[in-house]
Amino acid sequence: MRQLIHNGVLVPKYEWKGLSISVKGRRVQLTPKQEEMAVAWVKKMGTEHAEDRVFIRNFFRDFCVALGIDGKADPGDFDFSEVIDYVEREKAWKESLTKEEKRRMREERRAVREANKEKYGYAIVDGVRMEISNYIAEPSCIFIGRGKHPKRGRWKEGPTEEDIELNLSPDAPRPPGNWKRIVWEPDVMWIARWRDKLSGKMKYVWLSENTKLKQMREIEKFNKAIELRRNIERIKRHINENLDADDLIRRKTATVCYLIDRLKIRVGDEKDPEEADTVGASTLRPEHIKFEDDGTVIFNFLGKDSVPHIFKVRLPEIVIRNLKEFSADAESTIFEGVNSKRVSEFLDEVVRGLSAKVFRTYYASEAVERKLESTPVEREDPDYVKKYVATLANLEAAKVCNHRRKIPKTWRTMLERRKERLRVRMERFKEAEGRIKRRIKESRERYIKRLRKYEGRIEALKDRLRDLQRQLAEREKEGRSTKTLRKRISTARKGIKRQRMLIKRLKERHREGLRRLRERLARLEQRRRAAIEKERLQIKIRMETRDYNLSTSLKSYIDPRIYYRWGRRVDFDWKLYYPKSLRRKFSWVEDPLMSVGEKPLTAGDLPVGDGAEE
Repeated sequence: MRQLIHNGVLVPKYEWKGLSISVKGRRVQLTPKQEEMAVAWVKKMGTEHAEDRVFIRNFFRDFCVALGIDGKADPGDFDFSEVIDYVEREKAWKESLTKEEKRRMREERRAVREANKEKYGYAIVDGVRMEISNYIAEPSCIFIGRGKHPKRGRWKEGPTEEDIELNLSPDAPRPPGNWKRIVWEPDVMWIARWRDKLSGKMKYVWLSENTKLKQMREIEKFNKAIELRRNIERIKRHINENLDADDLIRRKTATVCYLIDRLKIRVGDEKDPEEADTVGASTLRPEHIKFEDDGTVIFNFLGKDSVPHIFKVRLPEIVIRNLKEFSADAESTIFEGVNSKRVSEFLDEVVRGLSAKVFRTYYASEAVERKLESTPVEREDPDYVKKYVATLANLEAAKVCNHRRKIPKTWRTMLERRKERLRVRMERFKEAEGRIKRRIKESRERYIKRLRKYEGRIEALKDRLRDLQRQLAEREKEGRSTKTLRKRISTARKGIKRQRMLIKRLKERHREGLRRLRERLARLEQRRRAAIEKERLQIKIRMETRDYNLSTSLKSYIDPRIYYRWGRRVDFDWKLYYPKSLRRKFSWVEDPLMSVGEKPLTAGDLPVGDGAEE
């Protein structure tokens, strides 16, 4: 970059209410920070977190430090009654608002958000206005963590302006605020950064994922997976050839790469050492592997986010021999001396720039492509069927990456709600069908009644015509005048003709009315079948995906061009499956200048970062 101009970041500030609590019967007036912690705790009461011993212990340890309490204090020593009353009053007040008041408040919040985004949400990069992904610094909160994180419940204090560094070019005006430091690092894409006070990690504010610079990185990532696909046999040969290398580290590295490729697991050393006991390929320990008598090997360990990874696989004899040898000699990890850097260097010998992360991207994308190609779907099929197929393919990627999740507590409720919705819709369709059938029956009854009425009139007119014709014959025989009778006969004949015309029109209207009603009934039946099928597919996919997180693979591992190409083949807009945020992130799939050919792109002066993970 030659130029970077922005207005800094928005730092949230807690609004102090002046609340107090009681500690061992003594009233304590809370400072803003203490009050923020107390309110956050009260909002967690009644949740599963407030029943977690580690969570409770960690929070009250930090809370006691904030209160300046020496020694040990138990949760039962604290009385949060005033804070609880405040939280409940706020909740009751929000629930008591009218629809108009809620709409007005939403509009006010939206106006504030739009004003903040206009001020902080954009940067000028080399003269081009680009969006910033998250311009709001992290507010203070109780740390939840992923899985069984040992720090769950700790107070995570958000940064102040004094903690934040801004990245600005020399020609940029300094944003108002007491910032820690203003730097100019043109080779990176971060806007602001600060050190997290709980984890010690650097936190960054980046350009939005839908900016051209970030999109070029995404393209390069997926193109690298395509390059891996083209070279996968060469890479496997390279791994197999080094499984019995004389150099121990090289043999360990090859074995790690074999497990990464075979099991589709992470390399393992990228996690925070203070996180829960989660491992990957390079950090496996002997207790994570069990060798069966039948030649199979069982891997049982916790991966990222404490997700259980359990594999029972048959491995080549040389891999089993290596695992047994390394396990026997291991003091801690089996592959001591092997890390992600060494793995990348080993893979780089075959494909330049290849890392262990690319394997999961490749296999997830391949799983999606294979599922889409093998699942029959026609261009004429409705969109909800195609969306169901797209979800099944996404599920395959989530299985490959083992993106399991704890089944949400509301899952069963949501499922029952969908089933109830299906039942209600069935009843409504049945009622609508009954109304149309009643109208068909009533229409027939009215038709028959009017038809008989017209036919009765015709019979009466025919009787009158016969009588007039008899009178005409008598008068002609007697030589009397027949002029009046002939007029009456003509009128009777016209009357018969008119009644027949009315019957003809009645039949036509009746046929047309029945046709329209039957068409409505057919359309209703078609809608009923489609609605039922759609709802059943949604219930089915909810059942199948209940313990899998599909969003992670869709966001980070599946090449969106696969869905785009498949959508064009089956007449399905890929944007109907991707959420709005990802549609913007992957908008490049429709840009022929950026994605055509799917060849690895070079980015010339593309910022490569400073080693920090986004």
